[in-house]
Amino acid sequence: MPIHNHKSGVRVLHVVGESRFGGAATIILGLCRVARAEGWQADILTTDPTFQQAVAQQGFGLVNLDVIRREIRPLWDSRGLLRLVRFLRRQRYDIVHTHTSKGGFVGRLAARLAGVPTIVHTVHGFAFHESSPLWICGLYSRLERIASRWCDRIVSVSEFHRDWAIGLEMCSPAQIVAIPNGIAEPRRNPDLTVADVRSRLGLAQDDLMILNVSRLAKDKGLEYLIEAARMLPNTRRRIRVAIAGDGPARQDLERLAQSRGVTGRVMFLGFRGDVADLLAACDIVALPSLREGLSISLLEAMAARKPIVASSIGSQREVAYHGEMALFVPPADSRALCQAILRLAEDPALLIRLGASARAVYEHNYTENRMLQSYRQLYLDLVRMSRNEATCEELAAVPYQPKGSI
Repeated sequence: MPIHNHKSGVRVLHVVGESRFGGAATIILGLCRVARAEGWQADILTTDPTFQQAVAQQGFGLVNLDVIRREIRPLWDSRGLLRLVRFLRRQRYDIVHTHTSKGGFVGRLAARLAGVPTIVHTVHGFAFHESSPLWICGLYSRLERIASRWCDRIVSVSEFHRDWAIGLEMCSPAQIVAIPNGIAEPRRNPDLTVADVRSRLGLAQDDLMILNVSRLAKDKGLEYLIEAARMLPNTRRRIRVAIAGDGPARQDLERLAQSRGVTGRVMFLGFRGDVADLLAACDIVALPSLREGLSISLLEAMAARKPIVASSIGSQREVAYHGEMALFVPPADSRALCQAILRLAEDPALLIRLGASARAVYEHNYTENRMLQSYRQLYLDLVRMSRNEATCEELAAVPYQPKGSI
């Protein structure tokens, strides 16, 4: 049950900026539900229209303050920082929780300058990946090391990224905690059958549907999926690749599909609110990302009991430690991706086995309730330390129980 206490009126602000709505956004909305269940106020600073709509629909506070943009512009960023500092000094939040690389750097500094009692940063993924040049890793590691001085706790969304952050000396081991991502059960439209969904996509029931759900950005490796689609031979079943999502790389990817002559095989579906229905309708999920914190799309595919082909980046290999739940291929390798898809297409027993194993790994390790309970405990511990109140200890002793919309 939510705990209400006259001394616990905590105000929480999640700082995101203009980052597009995606996997991290679903996590943030879940954290706001945790805060609301405790009787706390939860606000989100975002300027992305899709994210703003989701904030409004779920009844959280929206801070529509244009102070953090993705591109680096020193003069503009300095002005944005000062505006954010003034805002935080007026509003008096108890916890500022920052997200994304840019939001984390600017947001943590602003919160520290404004005297916010508790500052948390979640690393949803570094600004570099495992194959990035050493100088890129070194540059961003130094920036993270600086920003770590401005917060009380850093959360990584996988054990892999916690270990990596410590190895790169971004922060001390005591400052960073791993809380792996988790998701709720996918909710399908009860009025739609799988046949209905496939028909609306223009697919025959016997077509082999390969699905990717992601923000269309360079680090998602979608160009390699398009190249793999070109390499796939004609088989007994017609192969279709459906890419659901939107983002800055969409036009480039559409041009690539056209230049490779696969516009009849690759479909761009745009941003979709019916991911659970798409997952139910697909045969294989392909996730060729070059960089991820811990992919929400991966967890959604696991929860939907789908066979998965994924790149062998660290956070995705970590999930596989719990059981054989996917075929892994080297990042940026279209041929290996093509071969893995063909292997699944030609082995129905393997499809079923991987899907069942993926579901079991999800149930045991990556549920939303498990993740939210961990964040709740973290919040309560930090509030207790900042306020030094016995009432917060009493709060921490009560288990988090999801109710209503949580």
